[in-house]
Amino acid sequence: MSDLTVTDFSHHSAEFALRPFETLADMRAEAPVAWSTAHDGFWVVTDHQHIIDGLADYGRFSSSFGPAIPANPFGTRHIPVGVDPPLHSTYRRVLNTWFSKAEVARREPEIATLVTEIVTGLADRGSWDFVSDLADVSPGAVTLGILGWDRSRREELLDVMARGLRNQASTDPSIIEQNAAGNRWIREQILLEAEDRRTHPRADLMTVLATEPIVDGEPMSDEEVSDTVVFLLLAGFHTTSGALTALLVQMAREPELHERLDADRDLIPAAIDEVIRIYTPVTAVARRVTEDTHLGEVSMRTGDWALFVNMAANHDPAAFPDPERIDLDRDRSKSVAFGWGVHRCMGLHLARSVLRLEVEAVLDLLPGHRIDLDRTVRSDHVGVGFFYQAVPAILPGR
Repeated sequence: MSDLTVTDFSHHSAEFALRPFETLADMRAEAPVAWSTAHDGFWVVTDHQHIIDGLADYGRFSSSFGPAIPANPFGTRHIPVGVDPPLHSTYRRVLNTWFSKAEVARREPEIATLVTEIVTGLADRGSWDFVSDLADVSPGAVTLGILGWDRSRREELLDVMARGLRNQASTDPSIIEQNAAGNRWIREQILLEAEDRRTHPRADLMTVLATEPIVDGEPMSDEEVSDTVVFLLLAGFHTTSGALTALLVQMAREPELHERLDADRDLIPAAIDEVIRIYTPVTAVARRVTEDTHLGEVSMRTGDWALFVNMAANHDPAAFPDPERIDLDRDRSKSVAFGWGVHRCMGLHLARSVLRLEVEAVLDLLPGHRIDLDRTVRSDHVGVGFFYQAVPAILPGR
């Protein structure tokens, strides 16, 4: 590989988290497809065109070996994101019913009530943290509501998932075992819920997954149920949380953006999509090369891993001029914030709805709130997504 651009890039490193946009721009300028020696070696793809080409081509770049480098501590076969067509379509068809635009609209009054209660509580307190007190609360509660789980379990589930994802790339044997124990625990909880639905079926998604014929006229196996619910919990809890705090911090940094959204609530959806384009909630997705092939000028071999960096695609000036600037009027049709191809996020309608309702509630119920930008803490690990660990705020006069 002497004629190739070789790097030690790791998307899990603290160095990358310090300056992710600059790092990706430098890599794209040097070589849009390079070989990284980190994590046993993988191709890292950083330009928009090659990323959407690769993500759309599930024949050459398979999801069936897992969507993460290194492997996700909660398993590699997350359903449906870790399955290729045609089986992918079978699983996706069932889940789409629960996350369709129509179903999200039907649930919106219930979600709005939940969000209003949470944000009203913040106003009563007078000071809070937008991460732990809102962003980490409502998305998880909504996801558990769809599954039919007790919403009070949100915190213990979040703690286990957050710890595992934060330490995903660790090589410390004790941390690896801790992650494995977390994976065993969360799957045990899923199977307890599944067994409960088989005995006491209800009108929830957990009952559908545990009891209804889905693949070849048969119900899912315990492993399939676990792989599906693990994915729903990880996706439902984390990505929406990261997007909300990114937007709220951006509004604090750009008061004119805050004023525009407050004056014209119809602009909120565009602001959400623009902010998640910039602060991409899913940094990158991995694919396994299934045949000797080329991507751009690079030759890839069967069995190689490729990392398609969604965040890099969304910052490629060839696709988005002046990519770090908030522009509510720009064309975002090529944004990879929600993925690309057959694996494009099925929860995008739910995420957009929850985020819009959260922003509206903050504007309505916390007028004049102030985020302490000097005390905001950004995660030192963006391998999974762009997150804040702390966004403290107050409501003056309370």
